[in-house]
Amino acid sequence: MLAALARLVLDAVAPLRCAGCDAVSDDAICADCATAMGAMPLPPIRRLGHGSAFAGFEFVAPVRAALHRGKYRGDRQALRELAAMTSSRLRGPRLFTPDAVVAVPLGPRRRRQRGYNQSEVLAAVIAEDRDLPVLDDLGRIRDTPPQSARDEATRRGNVDGAFTWTGSDLGGAYLWLIDDVLTTGATVEAASSVLGRAGASLIDVVVVAAVP
Repeated sequence: MLAALARLVLDAVAPLRCAGCDAVSDDAICADCATAMGAMPLPPIRRLGHGSAFAGFEFVAPVRAALHRGKYRGDRQALRELAAMTSSRLRGPRLFTPDAVVAVPLGPRRRRQRGYNQSEVLAAVIAEDRDLPVLDDLGRIRDTPPQSARDEATRRGNVDGAFTWTGSDLGGAYLWLIDDVLTTGATVEAASSVLGRAGASLIDVVVVAAVP
């Protein structure tokens, strides 16, 4: 009773707002934004060194705003809804079902600052939706500078040697590597290389959004 009353008071003072457009909304992503996102075309498949990259959306409004709110402002429910929409949009013959999913890890300092890893939130939802295990043995052994304002060569240098695998041999497994946004692909390529050396036969990358 008290919790319900407190929720009513909080909603009156600071109502919930859509992560995509900031309109008052009962859901993390409002119906109008969900409809607009559902009408977006799927980005083209991008070929990478260890497989291919599949994105649910292009990194444009309102997807970009919702991802930023989930990543930088603590709105994990927005991330969960984006992950569920991504998983739904990627069903079909374009993408085979893997043996397991792996989230791109954050460095220790950034994880402490943020309190969670957005890619792990996304991976948990996708894994549950597809009834898949999540492997958590991929680690980030050093913090790397933010990638957003750097060119491709600098990005690749930043993440070179940043990842490690602490689990057992992957024995030819087919994996999905989960991240939030794909830009140049430097981060997921570095992580995929480690998974390949650990015995994975194919690593496809699944992201919420790809930069056009």
